[in-house]
Amino acid sequence: MKKIIFATTLIFMASFIFAQDTKNIALKTPQLKKGLPLMQAFNNRKSVREFSDKELDNQTLSNLLWATTGVNRPDGKRTNPTAMNKQEIEIYACLKSGAYFYNVTKHSLEFISDKDCRLNNAPVTLYITADMEKSSERWANIDAGIVSQNISLFASGMGLATVPRGSMDQNFVKEALKLGKNKILILNHPIGYPKTENKVSK
Repeated sequence: MKKIIFATTLIFMASFIFAQDTKNIALKTPQLKKGLPLMQAFNNRKSVREFSDKELDNQTLSNLLWATTGVNRPDGKRTNPTAMNKQEIEIYACLKSGAYFYNVTKHSLEFISDKDCRLNNAPVTLYITADMEKSSERWANIDAGIVSQNISLFASGMGLATVPRGSMDQNFVKEALKLGKNKILILNHPIGYPKTENKVSK
């Protein structure tokens, strides 16, 4: 009887892990030659709070996450600097299908929960969090600001809309993202296409 219970438990655990894996999202290779020149992106940057219903495709989502805090060198360093290279900043993406953790090393989205924690009716909301076991709150806040600017400039250069925000339902978001006690929420970025799309050269 004990063997049957043990085997049943193993099957259940394996099924749960498999179900989680099938909900993960493998992202495409980032496109490094796309969007507006940097100075034009600066010129076009603005906060936008209204979005169209158009979803971001896998390629655009891949480009966005890589620009936010992706690995851009063989030594594992990223598109965003952090104090003393602590790399304490972590990104969570909330989509229509649920909440995901951005695995920087694998460049993939790992399913966290089916909670809908998108904001401002945007198709995607990125949450900027920090692992406080790696850094202090002072440096984490500064590093989060740098990541926020990466997101803003990416959106501007790609004809997308976004706005950096500090307000959110902390308890709900922490539960949706299953954040541990050492993780803090700092900023969020609803992001998508504006209601009136900007034309961007390809």
